[in-house]
Amino acid sequence: MSRSKKRLWVVAFGLTLPMALFSGPAGGDPFSAPKPEGPASLAARIEAYVGPYVRTNNFSGAVLVARDGQVLFRKGYGLAVREFGVPVTPTTKFQIASVSKSFTAAAIMILEQQGRLRVSDPLGRYIPDFPNGDRITIHHLLTHTSGIPNVNAFPGYEEKSLFPHGLGEIVSWFKDKPLDFEPGARYSYSNSNYNVLAFIIESVSGRSYGEFLAEAIFRPLEMKDTGHRGDARAVIPDLAGGYSPRGGEDVERAADLDWTIKTGNGSLYTTVDDLAKWDRALDGDRVLDADSRRKMFTDYIDGVGYGWFIRKGAHPSVAINGRAPGFSASLERFVEDKSGVIVLSNLYSSITHTISGDIAAIVYGEDRKPLVPSTPVEVGADEMARYVGRYRFGQDFSFSPGAPAEVRRDGRWLVLEVGGGGRTSYLIPLGGGRFLDRAYGGIVRFVTDGAGLATALVWNFGQDFRAERTAAP
Repeated sequence: MSRSKKRLWVVAFGLTLPMALFSGPAGGDPFSAPKPEGPASLAARIEAYVGPYVRTNNFSGAVLVARDGQVLFRKGYGLAVREFGVPVTPTTKFQIASVSKSFTAAAIMILEQQGRLRVSDPLGRYIPDFPNGDRITIHHLLTHTSGIPNVNAFPGYEEKSLFPHGLGEIVSWFKDKPLDFEPGARYSYSNSNYNVLAFIIESVSGRSYGEFLAEAIFRPLEMKDTGHRGDARAVIPDLAGGYSPRGGEDVERAADLDWTIKTGNGSLYTTVDDLAKWDRALDGDRVLDADSRRKMFTDYIDGVGYGWFIRKGAHPSVAINGRAPGFSASLERFVEDKSGVIVLSNLYSSITHTISGDIAAIVYGEDRKPLVPSTPVEVGADEMARYVGRYRFGQDFSFSPGAPAEVRRDGRWLVLEVGGGGRTSYLIPLGGGRFLDRAYGGIVRFVTDGAGLATALVWNFGQDFRAERTAAP
């Protein structure tokens, strides 16, 4: 598997997960078919693929596939507001979490086009009292190479996220904290970078973040259903409610969140139709000139561009996805044939990103089957008892080296907790000691000895992460 494939990231509170775009076999090119298929066959295959996820409460949302400005598939699935039975349609609005970063990066490039800043500028030019501001550049912020720690991982973040905050207040929480590494030394995903970029946008433009994006991007592109959640009291018509997986098969209302805490890194809402307009605009000069687009989509460090991740291979693409309480989203653009796959969901589960990647593969003629089984797989009490226990990941567990893990039983389900709680997922049985991690979309399999007792578990997100058993129940 290429390094750029490993570097597609899903971001959750305190947990950054590398996600392979496709659920097929690891290694090699995920595509083998030379040409995308036609709309009629494509629609039937997408319907057959998505259906099981909807029926098992593992997806509700909207899907759009386009090629060269023409919509090939467009449909809503499940319920936008479950309490009132309101269905999702292609015009339903969703929070798009980190897909918002593509717009923040574009806003910075627009300001550079206007001669009002340069990406090589030091951060200290815009926040004079920011420690190390003479060494951190806008380029470092755009590429997550600044070393600024991730605000989402700070103690108390979830409590703070319940209330409105201005960008100055948000930046003040982390600006005096030590850097995780020297600016430019390496890549580490940090939402703080895009909070700071939003602050710079407001400082340079003299407009609020939401106002500037509306003036520079949304209105010129007639993205009438897109905006920034700058006021939690505002009524937004047709906005989906946000939900989270509950147990092994149910859902519940997602935790409350005031989206101002995610200004710049995840605060926007939109529709699949408006994202299709954004996709088309990035093929021309309506918003960004050729030089800005080149900079945005350059692979600067291990598949990382400005707000986008760069994928190489038989069908090169640029992609971005996101996950925030109640919602998940994916947008992938195949640059050579101008195809795009958009999946928006009002379920707080990274399974959405697996769905998006598999639909992209289906577009190019690959066979993809849903990870959820068509009929439930039963796991007996004796088998579950052999998996229950404590485990520990190795230092190669990239998003939490050496993290402890615990597998416990809750009725007829196994539950995986990583890092001492807070990162909990129910495991959907797939058979043969394999399970689908319902919250994050990974595949968990247990390694057993001759007596069937688990000696390790392996959590796969496009690459394997192994945790050795340290204690029985």
